[in-house]
Amino acid sequence: MLFRRTAALILLATATLWPASAAQAHDVLKSSNPKENAKVESLTEVVLEFSNAVRFPKVVVNGPDDRNYAWGEAERDGHKVIQAVSGPLPAGKYVIAYRIVSSDGHPRTGEVPFTVTAPDTPTPEPSETAGAASPSASPEPTPVVASTPPPVDAAPQSSTEDADSGGGGGFLILAIGVGVVAVAAVVMATRRKPGKGD
Repeated sequence: MLFRRTAALILLATATLWPASAAQAHDVLKSSNPKENAKVESLTEVVLEFSNAVRFPKVVVNGPDDRNYAWGEAERDGHKVIQAVSGPLPAGKYVIAYRIVSSDGHPRTGEVPFTVTAPDTPTPEPSETAGAASPSASPEPTPVVASTPPPVDAAPQSSTEDADSGGGGGFLILAIGVGVVAVAAVVMATRRKPGKGD
């Protein structure tokens, strides 16, 4: 009787602890970056966080062109697995495929799909100055510069010079005439004096 009770208790304890032990043995993916079915504009790395520290992680990032964009080997950081990504990534649908060895020694695999979208490029608004047709600027007329200076009216200067030279010549003739008359008067006076004495 006592043996039966002991066996029943052992079986009950085993049945109670078995699901918990099985759940704890298999490590599961708790979160990821990017998240499942997320939409991102760019990506430099993939982060997978498991319920426990895993071993021998392998991660690939398959793109829309069937190319693996994972760069280098995956690294472990506690419960996280970090995989670098070679970019820039073209727009399209991607799948993160991973394989790890759980803490109980069993391999685990999984996939995380996500989408890379093209960044929104703002459309430039046409400016008023650019939209309006600018009238063609007509060249301004170039002033014509005379190659030779206009003739100088030298007639007034010539007449002035002639007047000045004519005035000087008349004064000289007048002075000579006065001198001749004075000499003639002296000569005549000298000749008359002897006749009066005789």
